[in-house]
Amino acid sequence: MKNITIPTLMAAVALSWLAAAGPAPAAEVLRFSHGTIDTNPHHLAAVQFAKEVEERTKGEIKVPIFPRSQLGTGKGVVEGILLGTIGISQPAAGVIANWAPELNVINMPFVFRDADHFEKVWTGPVFDRFSAVMAKKGIRMLGMFTTGDRHIMTKKAVFGMADLKGRKIRAIGNPVHVASFNAFGALATAIAYTEVYGSLQTGVVDGADAANTNYFNQKFYEVAPYWALVAWLNFSNPLIMSEKKFQSLSPEQQKILLEAGAKASVLQRRLTTASNNAKLGELLAKGVKVTVPDPAPFREASKKVYAEFLKTDTEKELMRLIQEAK
Repeated sequence: MKNITIPTLMAAVALSWLAAAGPAPAAEVLRFSHGTIDTNPHHLAAVQFAKEVEERTKGEIKVPIFPRSQLGTGKGVVEGILLGTIGISQPAAGVIANWAPELNVINMPFVFRDADHFEKVWTGPVFDRFSAVMAKKGIRMLGMFTTGDRHIMTKKAVFGMADLKGRKIRAIGNPVHVASFNAFGALATAIAYTEVYGSLQTGVVDGADAANTNYFNQKFYEVAPYWALVAWLNFSNPLIMSEKKFQSLSPEQQKILLEAGAKASVLQRRLTTASNNAKLGELLAKGVKVTVPDPAPFREASKKVYAEFLKTDTEKELMRLIQEAK
């Protein structure tokens, strides 16, 4: 019989313990999908979110990021979240409203007074109320991103609301957005975001809406060089995941996701404001013709949109909470 040394014996015991314990549990992987380029505030905030979650969970949750719509766009992304093929994303509120109609409250034209009002709404109790409503629809809100104020790009100048009459303006596939542009006198046309440039170039539509940053980054000014600063909507992008998946995690993991989501949202909104301010100057340098229409007629026309879509007690309550946020 061979002599067994103490180091050999200790190694054998250690191996037996490892065998008894079994393999280490696999990390939970939450794929983060978004549709912007790597320098966009959406991506930069996603990077911070992923880093904090992975560090604070000690690798128990991994958050790989898939930019540039690699995992899909629009409704497909929300479907992926509900099916579990996508972990986290920040789709347009207008898209998520297909599953949670109450979210159309924040799609209403001029619902936010200004950027400061937007910030107060999403860092206070209003966020918690919206989160509770969304959870009942199977969607967990972790935060609120934004693309900022939406203005109107066109192939011919818009000096006032009357100039939109009869023009085909692209809107996202949401009934409130469509109704809003129709109320402004335009002919709203629902077209996928990825098709906007080509539709403007070929004349399928006469204009579309966007924020300064994506108007510049997507080079929409090449095919629609007139930029009317209307600020008809501060465009909301809820940071979401599946409520079912959220509830499958430990209370500590849930807490980390919520805290990381809140921090990432603050960063994203700050970066978006800075980016939109900077990009306006760059647009002017590109020769974009900027106009500043009187917002009063737009606001007056919006009243019919409110009357049409704010129907339920929950929707009216959510609108009241937003309006009272100070």
